[in-house]
Amino acid sequence: MKVQRKHVLAAGVAVVATAVVAVGTGFGFADTTPVRQSACPGAVTFSAEGGAPAATSDRFPVGTRLRVTNLDNGRVATVSVTGPSGSCVLLNAAAMELVREPGKNVVRRNVVEVLR
Repeated sequence: MKVQRKHVLAAGVAVVATAVVAVGTGFGFADTTPVRQSACPGAVTFSAEGGAPAATSDRFPVGTRLRVTNLDNGRVATVSVTGPSGSCVLLNAAAMELVREPGKNVVRRNVVEVLR
């Protein structure tokens, strides 16, 4: 009888350990990992340029449409690239206002997608 109980207990522990690992590596921390791959690694910043929501970029040609999503608050801005800059994506003031959190001028957790 003792041998059987030990095997049942060991099997139960193995099942619980497997469930904890599965939850800890995917389901429990899903909000910290972007679902989509970003076209620009790193933070999105802004310039004080006025006008309609737009962006400048050193990676995308003028006229490219981009969707910038702030993963911390879920806010989204769709912009067109209007010229070159020194960073992957530099939003103007109007575009940054659409995605940023109050008092912050940098969107560190973001996804930048090229729209076709």
